[in-house]
Amino acid sequence: MRIIIIGLLLSLSTMGQIPQDKLMHFSTCFMVSSTSTQILLMKYPPKEARWLGFGIGATVGIGKEVWDMRWGHSSEKDLYVDILGAAVGSLVIRIKF
Repeated sequence: MRIIIIGLLLSLSTMGQIPQDKLMHFSTCFMVSSTSTQILLMKYPPKEARWLGFGIGATVGIGKEVWDMRWGHSSEKDLYVDILGAAVGSLVIRIKF
């Protein structure tokens, strides 16, 4: 997972200032992934919950890009930001109930 995050950060470092569109992609996948991971932590071990949360967040981002390919303007960089947001969301948030 760390290798994925490092690779995505390096690929995004060439973008310069981050446009608002990329921030929206990142934050949406971050929220979906972190919320899913937190809910899954109630039932699954932490490592498994993180991977499942990442998968859910990444699926939402990939689904959005598939939608954009058909009816909008798809971007490879949007996909990178979606996956990065899902990865960070599944690792960062830890709320104790």
